[in-house]
Amino acid sequence: MGLWNLYFVFKLCLYFADLIDFHVWLNLALALALLLPLPAARGWRWLRNAAALPVAVALLYHDTRFPPFQRLTAQADMIDQFSWNYLSELLSRFINPGVAAACVAVLLIALLAARKLRLSSFVLLAIFPLVPIHQYLKARPQPQAEAAVATAADGGQTTGIAPPGATGSPDNAALDQALAAFYKTQAARQVTFSKPASGPDFDVVILQICSMAWDDLQLAGLDKSGPLKRFDLLFRQFNTATAYSGPAAIRLLRATCGQTPHSALYDPAASSCLLFNQLANAGFERQMLLNHDGVFGNMLQEIQTYGGLNVPPIDTQGLPPLTQAFDGSIILDDDAVLNHWLELRQRSPQGKTALFYNTASLHDGNHPVGTKSESSSAAGYAGRLQRLFADLDKFFDQLENSGRKVVLVMIPEHGADSRGDRMQIPFMRENPSPAITLAPVGVRLFGLPRPAAAIDVPQPTSYIDLAGLLRDIIQQNPYASGGPDARTLASAIGSTPHVAENEGSVVVRYGANYYIRYNDSAWTDYQYR
Repeated sequence: MGLWNLYFVFKLCLYFADLIDFHVWLNLALALALLLPLPAARGWRWLRNAAALPVAVALLYHDTRFPPFQRLTAQADMIDQFSWNYLSELLSRFINPGVAAACVAVLLIALLAARKLRLSSFVLLAIFPLVPIHQYLKARPQPQAEAAVATAADGGQTTGIAPPGATGSPDNAALDQALAAFYKTQAARQVTFSKPASGPDFDVVILQICSMAWDDLQLAGLDKSGPLKRFDLLFRQFNTATAYSGPAAIRLLRATCGQTPHSALYDPAASSCLLFNQLANAGFERQMLLNHDGVFGNMLQEIQTYGGLNVPPIDTQGLPPLTQAFDGSIILDDDAVLNHWLELRQRSPQGKTALFYNTASLHDGNHPVGTKSESSSAAGYAGRLQRLFADLDKFFDQLENSGRKVVLVMIPEHGADSRGDRMQIPFMRENPSPAITLAPVGVRLFGLPRPAAAIDVPQPTSYIDLAGLLRDIIQQNPYASGGPDARTLASAIGSTPHVAENEGSVVVRYGANYYIRYNDSAWTDYQYR
């Protein structure tokens, strides 16, 4: 096979480093095609190599765990808005210096060995039977490991979308049926707000934060820090159901109806499904505030059109910048923006308001204003997180000192994927893995005594469960005499099995495991850790 041996040695190196998969029969077919004897004329070898090259490139991508290639091309319109510096940083993340050095060393050894040995024979033996034997040993059941995954994922509180009594590993039909049953059940769920008969007025503040999941906090060592210590209720297994900002905002703003497939997010929604319409029906004035321009991904337009929050954002002109985003736009200082809202609110005669605040301060690619390089944006995630936590702590202090009655909800859009996994590089987010969609959601009732420690909400939850909590708070009014306390409110919170979906990919929890499907392809086990 000549130099083609190096192609297979390179892939085998990546496979045994557990960085790619290896489709044995396809690779074996390519190797045998390259070994077939040809007529003596040199042109035949050139023709075979020319035909094999695109096949080899396609097979290499197929062996990776990256999403189907069409998913990357589908994002071309968004990639066009990235700066060249940010694009170069993204490309650099595909290269692991340590792995690259090891592969170069193996290739050099292979080149030296080829002088004395018939390298093709060793390559064929590695492709078959060595790789199949290795794959068989890896695939052997490990019940203890599966149990550990279940415990880490949700404390053993659920079997996901698996029907009662289901046992063993599901096939494609079982997963398709379970997902269809999930959406059928969700279609029947709805939460309805009504104006309370009496009780003190209070505001509702919803802080939606881009790029912050439990996995990100744990990697940064901040999963027990800052505002997380100051909530009354803390959702431990909240599923954002998506890994992208626009869909996350739409799902939150449609929280009063059950979870829908991704494609339905861009269909008209009933008024009763729109969270802020329901809040308006309960007597709240609707407000929107952003610390960014809302242009990238048509974020503002999607909030107003598909999320039903068709009010203009509060004017933030003149507020100080925090960073510059990957597309060159300005990200405003969270402390200044939130303080601006509080000052306006204290001067307003409105009895009660409901604020939707969206912040992009943690987004990948953010960098100091005026600099041209985003080369440290990934490494700087922990620093951005610490800054945001400090700003939220200041805002919490201001609310406490103001004496205002405020129900505050902190809810991430999705995680940053700062760790990455076996199927995607850090910060990629094409697969809505549990490391991205399991996010910390906190609720604080400012103006009321706090419990000694945050009350955990341990069951799997999503947007409609949070909407149910807001309904109970509005109707039962904990600020009224004899109103429910945080523990009573927590006891009535519902549950939602884990299903997360991006355009073209869906991840479900079934039993102790997660499974992923791209478009209409077959389901595969998603071993994200």
